[in-house]
Amino acid sequence: MSPHYPNRKPARTIFRSTLLAPQARLRRPWPLLLLALALCGLALTASGLVAPSALSQAGFADPAFKAVWDRTDGLVAATTAKRPWIWGPVPGVSLREPFAGLEGNSHLVQYFDKGRMEINDPGADKSDPFYVTNGLLSVELISGQIQTGPDTFESRAPSTINLASDVDDPSAPTYQSFNGVASIPNAPNQRQATDQTGQTVRTAIDRQGLTQPWPANHGDYGVRIARFEPATGHNIPDVFWEYLNQQADIIQDGQAVQGPLFYPWFGITGYPISEPYWAYVKVSGQYTDVLIQAYERRVLTFVPHLPSPFKVQMGNIGQHYHDWRYSNAPAGTPPPRVATPTSQAAPTLPKLTIDSISYRASLVDLNGTFCTITNRDETPQTLDGWWLDSPKWGYVDRFYLPAGVTIQPGASINVHSGPGNTSETDIYMGRTTVMWDGELYDYAVLYDNLGREVSSFFPAADTGPPPSPPPVGTAAASPTPGGVKPTVTPQFTPRPGATATPTVPVPGPNPTSPGALTPTPTPATSSTATPRTTGTTTITPTPQTTGTTTRTATPTATPIP
Repeated sequence: MSPHYPNRKPARTIFRSTLLAPQARLRRPWPLLLLALALCGLALTASGLVAPSALSQAGFADPAFKAVWDRTDGLVAATTAKRPWIWGPVPGVSLREPFAGLEGNSHLVQYFDKGRMEINDPGADKSDPFYVTNGLLSVELISGQIQTGPDTFESRAPSTINLASDVDDPSAPTYQSFNGVASIPNAPNQRQATDQTGQTVRTAIDRQGLTQPWPANHGDYGVRIARFEPATGHNIPDVFWEYLNQQADIIQDGQAVQGPLFYPWFGITGYPISEPYWAYVKVSGQYTDVLIQAYERRVLTFVPHLPSPFKVQMGNIGQHYHDWRYSNAPAGTPPPRVATPTSQAAPTLPKLTIDSISYRASLVDLNGTFCTITNRDETPQTLDGWWLDSPKWGYVDRFYLPAGVTIQPGASINVHSGPGNTSETDIYMGRTTVMWDGELYDYAVLYDNLGREVSSFFPAADTGPPPSPPPVGTAAASPTPGGVKPTVTPQFTPRPGATATPTVPVPGPNPTSPGALTPTPTPATSSTATPRTTGTTTITPTPQTTGTTTRTATPTATPIP
């Protein structure tokens, strides 16, 4: 039984997902509601989805699905209740998705804008609030692991879909951005936080998944932590806690009554798997402050300037998940039914090593700074969803390795800081600053797509341990423009622990708009910004000139000031 559901039967701990198309026939006259709908992805032009008719269907796949939808969204559809959708205006695609151990090794699911309903035990008590469940969509989108049975998973790269902004926002956080800060069930690094009840929420996250204090020129809007959830070890802000515990007009047994909108409060969202983070993102074409928190099954957002009760909303995770899982299929076409799921068990830790860090010979030689990664396993290894960290004092520099790269057994690949075209032996970050700068605190850590530390390399190991990233929720110094190191006196501290949380800056002030931030293009450290060759890059074995674990070169230029 999953540790996150101590009061539920094993059958109810099983969750999966897919999508529904947005419906255009919303009768909402309020001016700012269009912005709210765009944030949720209901605006087709912003979400990039197909027209509703391509994905919607005549009705609900099961009467139990309709009962669940009626309870929260029936009055919204009738315009009797004025609040955001919990599921969406209409039911979407239904199918049987593979899941080992259930009847027929599959279960009935149906997609909605904001989630996916499913029935795992058709013979269970239909009056049970968990007879209809919804999948762990956030967990799967963030981890890249599609669960196909109690202990089996299909491995993919985490989703790079923007989770709380317009689809064309180049600097907004994605689901992959939360991979390094979210608690993933059964992963070795749970990334749990400490109890911060009563504290103001002032931590931001960027597209690389790195965090730092929310800039002083942005307000906190009075948001404070209201609850620490021990089940997953994360804090819930008051705006989300009040939303999840609100009393509202609902439909119960066919009658409109007053009652809890969510029962129990975690029944639809699941428990939080990340801390709440601020981001400055583009919504309906305009940049605005948004508070984002990932839960096991949903993503909650808080947009301060929207009218009540539309400030807090659920993201369109049903749409996002379907697009991620079935992107190769025609719009609205579910995959063929599979009697027995073709899945794989969680993989063993790969045998890849960081062998060395090399440094540039001059300030303009960005690509002279690189690290070398070698596959010491007997099988090829794809790097989809993998990343490199360079912990400094007060923040962590991160680079997501580009998708489609495979290292053959015994082969090596060099990961360079600067621009270039990825080849059989080299990956280029496309940065304007180096990731390692020839100092004693240089440290490289390689993580796989499950967030597990695979290898690390510390050139100054004979001098002392590498720097330790700040713990969750701790304010940290951020790197200054141009790659200049933080004004911190280096002092070696214990090696980073498994629960360390990286931090990094968000876009800086916009001189033309006081109190705002300038939207910036996708940072060069993102895998999507790395120049790629067409198709899958396969690395062939490259003879190694050294097997040492020390720096391969000593900088011949003056260290970066």
